[in-house]
Amino acid sequence: MVHPGRVVILLLLGLNHFVLMASTNKKYFIPSIRANWFKANEFCNSLQTRLTVIKSKEENEAIASYVKTTDKYSDECSFWIGGTDLADEGVFIWTATGERVSYSNWGPSEPNNHNGNEHCMQLAYIPAEGYHWTWNDNVCNGQSLYFVCENVEFNCVTNF
Repeated sequence: MVHPGRVVILLLLGLNHFVLMASTNKKYFIPSIRANWFKANEFCNSLQTRLTVIKSKEENEAIASYVKTTDKYSDECSFWIGGTDLADEGVFIWTATGERVSYSNWGPSEPNNHNGNEHCMQLAYIPAEGYHWTWNDNVCNGQSLYFVCENVEFNCVTNF
């Protein structure tokens, strides 16, 4: 059932701006708001999407390519992605799937859990600090960043 209020909200958020990246067969979207990691995760979920899950170098590069086409791109930018080690320090998982992060693209000396409170993953392009579309663990509620949502593939459950 379509909820008229929800449709209006979705149209205002510009969900027609999802971009399909042929190299990954995923659709990505960067909302025009900044949020802490928790709110970013909540926001993506409210759109029936999720904070992006990056399982390969190709996916990491596809997101970087997409970001470069948006107004969120600058000579220093970073974005929340869907990984965290909140449940078990040093063991990063993708919250949307519960899968352990297997492919990784950490920046220099990362993850470092600086001051014992960095648990959420961001994709960073900050060349002066050695981040070239690499990952950093950051304070989950410490700063408001843009974030990357991706479409969710629904797997139908079959009778068994």
